[in-house]
Parts: sequence; C-alpha cells; structure tokens
Amino acid sequence: MHEQAERSSVLTRLATIRKLNATREWINDDLYRLMFKRDIYILAYERLKSNPGSMTPGTDEKTFDGFSDGTIKLLIEEMRTETYRCRPVKTVYIPKANGKLRKLGLPSARDKLVQEVVRIILESIYDSPDGPYFLDNSHGFRRSRSCHSALRDIQQKWSGVTWLIEGDIKSCFDDIDHHTLVEILRKKIKDERFIALIWKFLKAGYQDLDGKRKDSFAGTPQGGIISPILANIYLHELDDFVEQMRGELEYGKQRRRNPVYRAIAQQRQNLARNGRTDTREYQELSTALRELPSLDPHDPDFVRLKYVRYADDWVIGLIGSHHLAEQVKERVRSFLQTKLRLTLSEEKTKITNARSEEAAFLGYRIRLGRSNRAKQKLTLSTNASGKMFKRRSTGMEIVLKAPIDVIVNRLHQKGFCDASGVPVAKQAWGLLDEDQIVNLYSSINRGIQCYYRPSDNWTYLRRIQYILKFSLAKTLAAKRKTGVAKVLKGGNVEVQVRREGQSKTIAFYSNANWTVNRGAFIEHPDVDLVRMQIRLRTRSKLGWACCICNADNHVEMHHVRHVRKMTNKHVTGFTRVMAVLNRKQIPVCRACHRRIHDGTYDGLKLTDLAYDPSQS
Repeated sequence: MHEQAERSSVLTRLATIRKLNATREWINDDLYRLMFKRDIYILAYERLKSNPGSMTPGTDEKTFDGFSDGTIKLLIEEMRTETYRCRPVKTVYIPKANGKLRKLGLPSARDKLVQEVVRIILESIYDSPDGPYFLDNSHGFRRSRSCHSALRDIQQKWSGVTWLIEGDIKSCFDDIDHHTLVEILRKKIKDERFIALIWKFLKAGYQDLDGKRKDSFAGTPQGGIISPILANIYLHELDDFVEQMRGELEYGKQRRRNPVYRAIAQQRQNLARNGRTDTREYQELSTALRELPSLDPHDPDFVRLKYVRYADDWVIGLIGSHHLAEQVKERVRSFLQTKLRLTLSEEKTKITNARSEEAAFLGYRIRLGRSNRAKQKLTLSTNASGKMFKRRSTGMEIVLKAPIDVIVNRLHQKGFCDASGVPVAKQAWGLLDEDQIVNLYSSINRGIQCYYRPSDNWTYLRRIQYILKFSLAKTLAAKRKTGVAKVLKGGNVEVQVRREGQSKTIAFYSNANWTVNRGAFIEHPDVDLVRMQIRLRTRSKLGWACCICNADNHVEMHHVRHVRKMTNKHVTGFTRVMAVLNRKQIPVCRACHRRIHDGTYDGLKLTDLAYDPSQS
C-alpha cells in the first residue's frame, strides 16, 4: 500500500508540474524532493534498461547488469545527505562522415540513471504536453518531433521565401557555457539543491584516452542522458531571440499587386467587355499574364521571416532584400557571441538565393521552385463542372530534394560501390550468414527510402536501390563463389533459411512505387511516457524473487546487451534461455547471478526455472 501511494504521489507531482508549466511564467521550486522517490528511479530504469547503451561500461567499468532495489536505496540516501558524487565520463572517439572524429562521453550506469530522473523532471518543466515552454520551431530531441516534422514545416509554411540562411555553430555542444546555462535554468527553477545536482554533472569531468581525469570547463558531453535537453534549454534562448526579431522585422499585410500584371489584366478585361475574347490579341494577353506573378515578389514593403531549428542545426527563410538577410545573419552572430558565448561559423553559415541555389538542411537540399525558369509552368486542372482549364504553377512552393551525389559518396565510403557509383561486393560482410547479409542490405535500403520518401526527386533514389541490390548480389556471389546471374532470380535477391524445422524465404527489400508523394513524412505518435508509468511499473521485474531458485533475498537484475532469436549456434550459454523468453533482463539472486556468469547454468532449460519471468 505504501509503495502504491508513493507511486501515485510521484505521478501526481509530475502531472502537477506539467500543468503548472503550461503557464510560461511559472517558476518551479522544491524539485529536489523528487530525487527521494523510489518510483521515479524505477521509471528511469524502465526507460534505460533495454537500451544497448545500458551494457556499455563507464569509468567504473560497471553496467546495469546487477542493478537492484539496493542500488536505488543507496542513491536515495546519497541524495538525502547530499553526498552523491558523479564519476568522470569515459571518453571515446567515433568516426564522422567527413573523416574526423566525434568525442562521445559515456557516463557510469548509476549516473545514467540519475541523469534520466533529472531529464524526466526537466522535460515536465520545459516540454509539458499541456503547453511546452519550448517554441514550435524547435524540433530536436523532443517528444513527437523529428527531422521530418522540421522538414514538413519548411515545405508547408515557407512558400515564397527569397533567401535561405543556413546556420552552423562551431562546436556547439562542446562550447556551451556552464554559468550561462545555469543562469538560464534559474529563470524557471528556484531550487538550488536541484541546480547543484545539475552542476555536478556539468563539472564531473572526463577520463581521456590516457586514463587521467580532466575537468570540464564548458559543454555538455555528447552521450550524456541530460545533454540533449540541456542543449535545447540553452538554444531556446536563440529561438526566443529569432522570434523577437521576427516580430520587429515583419511588416505589410500582403504583397502589393504587380503593376505590369495589373495593366495587362486591365487590357484583357476591356477586350472581354467588348466581346473580343476569341481574338488573337486576347489570347496573347492571357499568355502574358500566365508568365507574370500577380503580386510583386520584390515588394520592399512586405517582409516575412521563417525559422526552424533541429538541435544545433537551424535555417532562416526570409522574404525581403539581400541586405536585410545580411543584417539578420549579423544579428544572430552577435547574439550567439554576446549572450550564449557561441561562435557562428562564417564559412558554413551561408546566405542562399532560394530561387537559383540550394540550401542544405538535415540531409535534404532546399530551394524555391523546381527550376530557374523565367516563364511560369502551365498545368491542366479541372473546375467544379468538370471542364479542363489551364492553370499556372507559380514556382513559389518549397522543393525538398534528396542529395543523390552525397548518398552515393556515402555508399562509396562504406564499401558498397566505387567512386563513380558502380556496385561492388562488400567483402567484410562475406563472413556473415546469407540471411543476415540480406537483412542488413534491406535495412539500409529501407532506411534511406523512409527518410527521403517526401523528396521531390524521389524517382532518382532508384539509383541507390540499384547500387545496394547489385552490391548484395555481388557479395553473395563472392560468398558462394558463383556468378551474379545465379544470385539474381527473377530480378530480385532471395535466400532460403530453415527456422524451427521450416523453410523461410528472406528477400531483399525492393521498392516498386516511384510515384512522388510530398506528404509522406513519418508521423510520430504523441506518446506520454509518464502517463504510461503504471503499466511500465507492472512490467518491471525489479524486486521479484529469483526466477531460477525462487529466493527473495539479494535479488538483482541480470542483463544482456542483445537477444537474437536465431539458430542455436548464434545464441549460447544462459542467453539461450533469455532468447526463448525474449527478455534482456531477468531477476536472479546474487548467488545464481554469479553462477550464470561462471557458466554453471549454460545447460539450463526453460522448464527448470522457478517461474516464467516473461509473464506479468
């Protein structure tokens, strides 16, 4: 009963925080007491436990394997006495697409858990479903938002922009100023104990490749659980500034009428009044009208500013003069430098003519209209009575294009084709099983096509599918030591596998529909994870008796990184039992846990378990 009451109180408190923060001016206090609640740690554990990163060790070389109720009790006690200390972040370097290395921080398992609790609280404050503090033009690291939601806003709301300003901030996440960040947090949070906890994460330092601890003077290390939301809170100041600038610069209710268009329209109207609609002169005037915009695209008395940000990538669309675009860029540069202590990259921050050039944003290329034509394009439309008529396409809509050359170059770097795009065998994958190879190629093809499905040059992605398909065929041919023609059966690539005594066909994912669909953005459901907490809590086996011997003392969670449901030769030891259960974590007592790692239970059968931990 006490546990149920605590769970209810935590949910009620989080719901209240979110409701109160629907008012943007609301100030939060007494947040640190939430760090004493056992159930919020269980919610955090449920969110992290199945992530492969939960089995990545930090500087203490520990993972979530062995996590228990005792771990939570110890953390709560440290929070009460304010003796909790963060361990330095383990630093690794991962390759970037441009050949450089990106620094990645790996916190210890206990720090990940506490960071997730803090992130839950910060999300309730800044991204409440009842009314987020973040602005609608922010799309990165937010619930129900994505790259596609940012691109959809640009496609649907940026028609007619004249200039595109591509924003690039040098080493944004590494240069976030700690003092500035904390002052921004204090605008919404008046709880110094909670602020001090965040300070501990910022000042935890890191352990570099030489194994020595080094202090962190700036930045939120990539890989930290709370780094994304802290970066969003920091860059929200930029969103706010651009929104204020938009209010200052925008003026004019609508564009003025094009005087040339208006004069020709008047001449045509006079001919119509005199019954001369079937004359050659009337037709020539109609043709001339179709080639002119009805409104003045260079109206100096009409200014509009659009803005979208995803993490540290942002772009501004401007209807106005080039001089005004330069002013906007300079104002943003000055704000970043003076207020946020960030540096705008002068080389990468470009002002692009939306009509004649293309801007790059989130892997797409953006421009206005499909070509740089002087004349308007005519299309056939049908009116309400079914009669066909000519309608002009003004070319003022935003066009999103997949960068085919960039994708081909990326496939070349990964070993799927040569520099000119000719498919080659990927030798490194030749050691894998055939069904694994086909599934890997299918996932790459499907992933690329899902991301670029709304693009206006969708049909050009046939080339990407061709490269992957024939690279797969050549890889399998090299593995079988046969010809490519024998691998390609019926124009596609298929392999036969036997699972549980049955034969199954695994085929390469090959798309056949190349019709452009500009609205095919991926929709992300608005899932409220806090309101799902009760269901998640009942799923958690934390605190259950040992599923092997049924002991209820010193029970902890046994974790594995992956459970692959394939043939027995791919899953060995006790993991075979977990593969059958289809679970990455099960409760076991400390003694049984030790025997699992010693290999004592490698031959254990499912029927030997005290109970089935996959059941509720």
